[in-house]
Amino acid sequence: MTAYAYLPYLIRVAPSRRPRQLDRLNEIGRDHVDFLKRIGDELQAIGGGFHHNELLAEGFRLKRTTPFGRSTLLWMRRGPVGNPGEAYDIDTEEEVETGLNTALLSELRAGFYIPEGSYFGFLFVERVGGRHLKDLIYKRVILPIAKAHDVAIRVEAYAETDDWRRELSGQQVLRVTEVLNMAATKEDASTLDEDMSVRVAAEGAVLSRMTGDVKELLFDALDRRHAEYRMLAQVAPLESRRSIWGDVTRNGEKTQGWKPAPRSAFTVADSEELTAQLIELEALRGTSAPQELLERLQDLVPVDRSELESKRLEVAFGDTTPQKSFVVESDRLPQLVYPLQRRLTDVELQRVWEAQAEAFLGRLGVTLPNGWLLSS
Repeated sequence: MTAYAYLPYLIRVAPSRRPRQLDRLNEIGRDHVDFLKRIGDELQAIGGGFHHNELLAEGFRLKRTTPFGRSTLLWMRRGPVGNPGEAYDIDTEEEVETGLNTALLSELRAGFYIPEGSYFGFLFVERVGGRHLKDLIYKRVILPIAKAHDVAIRVEAYAETDDWRRELSGQQVLRVTEVLNMAATKEDASTLDEDMSVRVAAEGAVLSRMTGDVKELLFDALDRRHAEYRMLAQVAPLESRRSIWGDVTRNGEKTQGWKPAPRSAFTVADSEELTAQLIELEALRGTSAPQELLERLQDLVPVDRSELESKRLEVAFGDTTPQKSFVVESDRLPQLVYPLQRRLTDVELQRVWEAQAEAFLGRLGVTLPNGWLLSS
């Protein structure tokens, strides 16, 4: 595992129950609020105080945030609470004892990049060892925004196909591990607090011979997902005009909801163009590429699943020993870890993320004008 790295996540927003109708990120929800501004509001609400999650014996503090045009950088410190130990200076060999009321917090950084007028933005999180801020940011920042504005905010692992090709070059599949749950636990309340998961692994020469097929399935899933993103951005403008929010009558009662837009706003020609685009989108999706990858990997782990439910599959690549693993779960694609040679300074990390955001957005078809980061 690389000691220092970062993880990129694609952000897109859609009205609840209307997944094709993407919102431009500076105009989300029915109130057309700026997602980046709302991020700043939620970070301000967190404040600088200590937050303790007693269930996880963990705590965190938001140390500072730096808005910079169409981006926001943040520094959080998180770590275990209530476990006796020590803070040890490796240079002087001095130790400071810690007790039940001490939180051992380590600093981690993250950055939001939200271009004006774009359907897509990015969240980058620094990873040190196996620790990062994505789960904390999602729970404390993104979910409150989604609930407040009745929108669905997707935060999805993102990586370019060529980056995965380079990462897996020269490596072969060494092990496929499937994690399953006992289906019976759903009906037996006495086992709800017990870990009834089962791990089944397959390894050997048969997997090595499947390496090329597994890689191509992964690369195809990535290419199709990226093409789907670009197609969604084409569909979104027409989809957003097809319906309007207003007074509707349902079951004899007046309420607020979506209703067809008048012909003056959404013409017959618009309807025909949207229909053609949706046919192209559905053809592109076809059989879900991530699901196809999942099913193919399950074939490599022959086990009777009649009383088991698959949770995820873990694929280990390497030369002679496992060096790189990724997880395939549902329709989600595996996360690629972008390594760093050392802990970068704040300015160095900011420059890396800015360049990566521009590259990713450009490949998704987002036109970024000069100085986009400073536009408001």
